[in-house]
Amino acid sequence: MQLTLDIPDETAAALESRGVHISTFIQEMLEKEVRACVQPRDQAAISAAVDRILERRKSFRLDGLKIRDLIDEGRRY
Repeated sequence: MQLTLDIPDETAAALESRGVHISTFIQEMLEKEVRACVQPRDQAAISAAVDRILERRKSFRLDGLKIRDLIDEGRRY
């Protein structure tokens, strides 16, 4: 995608005086924003959900059934 931006002359001059290329600067800013949107927002909630799943897994039993029995049962339908 190609965009056309209006950047004030003094802003462009300030960036160029620091040796920063405007196109590189804008690309880095956009990448930073994309990463911020993609990252999980609440790591504590995610960790709690994983802990609940692992805890429930401990109490799940097959009551003597074998995995092969479950596979065969699934094939019936």
